[in-house]
Amino acid sequence: MTLTENAAPQTPAHVMSGRGARRVPITDVGAYLDELPDDTRTGLRALGELLVGVTHRPARAESADRFTARCLGVPDAGHLVDEDRDLNPVSRLTTAVALTEWITAHADAVEIGPGEHSRPPKWTQTEIGDQTYRHPQCLRVHFPAGTLLPNTGCVIGIEARQTVMRSPEVSAFVTPEHQDAVRAVLDRLADRANQLNPYRGRALRASYTSGLHLTVTQLSSTLTRDSVVVDEQVWREIDLGLTAVRDRHELLNIHGLGARRGVLLCGPPGTGKSAVSAVIAAEVVGDFTVIYVEAKAGEQLLSAVVEEAQRLGGPILLILEDVDLWCRDRNAGGGGLSELLQAMDIAADARILTLASTNDPATLDKAAIRTGRFDAIVDVGYHTRNDAARILTALVAGLPGAEHIDAHAVATALPEHTSGSDLREVVRRAVLSADDSGLLTTAGLLAEVGSGRYRATPAEGMYL
Repeated sequence: MTLTENAAPQTPAHVMSGRGARRVPITDVGAYLDELPDDTRTGLRALGELLVGVTHRPARAESADRFTARCLGVPDAGHLVDEDRDLNPVSRLTTAVALTEWITAHADAVEIGPGEHSRPPKWTQTEIGDQTYRHPQCLRVHFPAGTLLPNTGCVIGIEARQTVMRSPEVSAFVTPEHQDAVRAVLDRLADRANQLNPYRGRALRASYTSGLHLTVTQLSSTLTRDSVVVDEQVWREIDLGLTAVRDRHELLNIHGLGARRGVLLCGPPGTGKSAVSAVIAAEVVGDFTVIYVEAKAGEQLLSAVVEEAQRLGGPILLILEDVDLWCRDRNAGGGGLSELLQAMDIAADARILTLASTNDPATLDKAAIRTGRFDAIVDVGYHTRNDAARILTALVAGLPGAEHIDAHAVATALPEHTSGSDLREVVRRAVLSADDSGLLTTAGLLAEVGSGRYRATPAEGMYL
């Protein structure tokens, strides 16, 4: 194509405007098109293809809807029904893992298609404790007749990503006459996802990061009922709760008594409330799923945590440390109270033991700590001198010189209201202050008690 008025030197092909404009030859059509704006270039290419009846553009990738329609033998997706199920923060993983199992089981028959528009299927992997799970994030997969359904094929799509514009969901596409059957397929997928739940029987931490987030956490293996010295009533009340949700839930629920229990540990800082929770968690994990709920998650999402605990099934130990940080008397304001009340009233027959702690029960609303929400309120106070001697004996066990320590003499020298954390710091300071031999001595422990430095007490008055 060489439209021209006169012969002219070879110059870049463009159209000049204004006075002196002239036509110049187009010697390189590709270069000419490349200099045009995108929308103009696209239109000219399409016009040229229409004129010659040939296209040189590569075939467009198949979209998710076209893939689905092709696999199910219909002209377009408008001839299908789409059954959807929303996915919560945990089922986003478990459903993807269950779908991976189905894909693997029928690998010779299935066809995997795009996940969104014409984009390729997206896979990822998630680490839960010491296990790594490879699973889809966004794709569609065709299961032909004879795999999931006997007489027809279906396409299952999953979108496990959470964004402002997108909610996680799993979908099943099928022709209208098979809608009931594909609904049952989604039920089976949900049941299998629950069976494969990798969080069950583990110790978890529930946090708030744009929604509920569960992570596997490690529990202390050093604390036991022998090393954590508290009144026997503390262990007795907790054991009643464990018995209710582990051993006698059926009996209690048959008679309408409800198996769910709550125990609130009250006491000054450092007296062992967190240590008690740690001991119980280490004892029951495996048989129980243990969930530590962080303050922000408790204030915003405790109901969601409880609902997820129900889906996990089996006995659950729910630990709410320092609940007074986010749940106060209704006159003090804040949204934590309503969330706690709602969460504690969900499913009285659930196999959930809630173990909470507070430094000051007076700050909690009376409705929050009534029977039926917290069935036992137990005081974890300062230790007697005999108990302090037991704690000291446990703390120094295994240290050089421990066999010569007079724990009762050290306990007698302690001031009133000495907490277990105070005793730990006395021993730590004595170890750090020991001479080059590294031997711990009764005199060294008494010196640390006498100094009072084991208590991080700020000086009175103002710095000027």
